[in-house]
Amino acid sequence: MTSPDTRRVALAIGVSAAALGAFALTIEPAALATALRSARPGWIAAAAAVLLFEFALRAARWRLLLVGAGRARLPDLFAAQTAGAAASVLLPFRAGELVKPLVAARRSGLPLGALVTTAVLERLNDLLGLSVVLVVMGLALPEPPPEEGLLVANLKRYGTLFGLAGAGGLGLVLLLARRPALLEAALTGLTQRLPPPVGGVVLRAGLAALAALGHARHPPALLGAAALSVWLWLDGALAIHFLFSAFDMGLPFGAACFTAVAIALTVAVPQAPGFVGVFQLAMQKTMLLWGQPQGEADAFALVFWAVSFLPVTLVGTLAFWREGFRPGRAIVLGPAADSGGGAPPG
Repeated sequence: MTSPDTRRVALAIGVSAAALGAFALTIEPAALATALRSARPGWIAAAAAVLLFEFALRAARWRLLLVGAGRARLPDLFAAQTAGAAASVLLPFRAGELVKPLVAARRSGLPLGALVTTAVLERLNDLLGLSVVLVVMGLALPEPPPEEGLLVANLKRYGTLFGLAGAGGLGLVLLLARRPALLEAALTGLTQRLPPPVGGVVLRAGLAALAALGHARHPPALLGAAALSVWLWLDGALAIHFLFSAFDMGLPFGAACFTAVAIALTVAVPQAPGFVGVFQLAMQKTMLLWGQPQGEADAFALVFWAVSFLPVTLVGTLAFWREGFRPGRAIVLGPAADSGGGAPPG
């Protein structure tokens, strides 16, 4: 009889294999080769540098979120961020969610509990940044021609509405972090209206989030973390826009914002380590949706995967091994790390 963890790994590998097969079957080799040869390496290198810089922004944000737990050096948190990203790429169970706080605890001396619970705050801030990117997408997309602009018009309208609602709601939660009793009372009242099993799960998750907020009840730190969250998500959209330039796609910055949101949803899907298959298929379909030729869409999907994961995996693996972690140990501890969910490496 297979264990739940074995079934989860099998499902993830199956999803990735199916997506990779679907992607491979639609590739036009000659068109792909032409697109890759014509790509501008300078723009690709710029995109890779911007995406790696995103982990420095994440380290700076983490330092602010830890202000209530103690001081940490940016190089130590950067090493932990990249080591966690590398582990999530190379190992199953999103092992990076455990490797990251372990590396940070070893290098900074901060309590492991505080480092783990701030993951909730990181998620909230990522959702805030994602919401702002939706708003920017709505503002940056050009007005479409009436006869062929239904997609863009809907993205502008509903993307802006969802982005404003998400940013406003999450911003309010972060600002109310100084009033934990009020938030706990509101959460308890909400969960009492839900069926008992569901209400209990929501209440436990909410209380864990409130405990994490306790590490950042400092308005300057919260506002600084929120600003860095917006910056790092726009940083990701900028990298995508650089790749548009690498392939002369002529797409607006709003399309890069849409692609950033799409990839954030894509990497949350259960899949094999390395994000191989689902990532490429999703990016290929996204570029085709924006009217790009098949060859450019395939090339973009492959190059975007390479610049998203190869540089940070190289840097993170060095930090990972320097701290004495080994793949076997991370795999054993991996399921516990995954119990809190996972986020995109970027």
